Amino acid sequence: MHTVDLDRQVDALRTGWTGPAGRAATALMTGLCDELDAAYPRLIGIEQALSSHSVVLARARSLAFQSTGEALDLAEQSDVATAARLGSLGPSRVALPSRVAPPSRVAPPSRVAPPSPGADPVAVASWWHGLSQAQRQWLLDDRPELIGSLDGVPADARDVANRARLTRLLADPHTPHRAALLAIQARLGSTGHGYPYLLGLSADGKGRAIVAIGNPDTADNVVTYVPGLGGTLDGGADEIDRAAHLSSAVRRAAPGRATSVITWVGYDAPTSLPEAAHIGAAVGAEPALHRFQAGLRATHLGAASHNTVIGLSYGSTVVGMTGHGPGLVADDAVLIGSPGVGVAHAADLGLDPGHVWGSTARHDVINAAADPRDLLRPDLNPLLRPLFGEHTEHLWYGPSPAGPSFGAHVFASAPGSALDPARAHVAYFDDGNPALAGTADIAVGDYAEVR
Repeated sequence: MHTVDLDRQVDALRTGWTGPAGRAATALMTGLCDELDAAYPRLIGIEQALSSHSVVLARARSLAFQSTGEALDLAEQSDVATAARLGSLGPSRVALPSRVAPPSRVAPPSRVAPPSPGADPVAVASWWHGLSQAQRQWLLDDRPELIGSLDGVPADARDVANRARLTRLLADPHTPHRAALLAIQARLGSTGHGYPYLLGLSADGKGRAIVAIGNPDTADNVVTYVPGLGGTLDGGADEIDRAAHLSSAVRRAAPGRATSVITWVGYDAPTSLPEAAHIGAAVGAEPALHRFQAGLRATHLGAASHNTVIGLSYGSTVVGMTGHGPGLVADDAVLIGSPGVGVAHAADLGLDPGHVWGSTARHDVINAAADPRDLLRPDLNPLLRPLFGEHTEHLWYGPSPAGPSFGAHVFASAPGSALDPARAHVAYFDDGNPALAGTADIAVGDYAEVR
């Protein structure tokens, strides 16, 4: 029975049953609701720990035919990690293998010196690995807002911390972005596209929500999707739906390989065209996206995964600026519906140009986002180009990644409709759009299939 059903029964008791027995029953059921709410994040953590372990073991079995030593090492790492995760999620009486120290009931806070939120993810991963189980549990219980946002902490621990954070936020009826948080909670309860992991959450300002479909620490392929205009917490549910479409496409492209698709609502995305006309949000996002990608490398188990970063619309500008600045820490970059990425050539993203990809629909409204100097040209006014299906080479933030001068691999997307250029701008992850299949093939490294 869900706690929401118990809540309804408690409300019914309060209104329909008075007296000592009614008060006693109400108090008992209220306490039960509180206990279930407190246990929920750990129950989810246990489920995900066991699911992730089974995925890694399946991967180890497939590797055994190629490299027995690597397969055994991977299985051993997962066994130790899963035992530690279960130990941190349960009471002290849980039996652990002899190589994993049993947790204490309480770890003195003075013994835990957490890194700063902007710390190097490799250093964070080393710090987390060196903690006792009791210290990890104390941090998850007492500092969920820190652990949940700390790049370099494993995905399962971040998920437990952020689910606890989500429960606390929703307990306050005055928490901002409440409708968005409830929508996130609903999607976390659905496993239709794979087990969801909440890797980041904040209700401050425009909000943050980082949701992975599948565990990035054990996946063969890891995809980070960076939304653009409107890609804030309040629009997070729609962005997660787009990532879910991509996750399904990736499973079709590589059914035998585990892939994690992450929606990274991790920056202050513009919410209006005037905001999108300024580069400041993209510049401000650079350190956060760089650290997040570095953290994925630092916490991954076994052989290195194939990592792809996808930027849609203004999100492609974020990806471009990050690649040109601190670096993407990825194997491939995909830039779709882009207004330009702040650099002149694919080689400026810090990757081999052979691993930079671009696509823009013919009728995408982004073709109206021309370099202001193009407004003075005698040929077709850029504002009319989405209607006529004419590609704009010189965009607001530089050459189009889907144009010949940028030097990226250009792949196909559905043209969209001249009657609805705005819809064409967000249709790249729609079922049946060639851009969806092409992006999925890039995500799993099947480059020969990309058209």
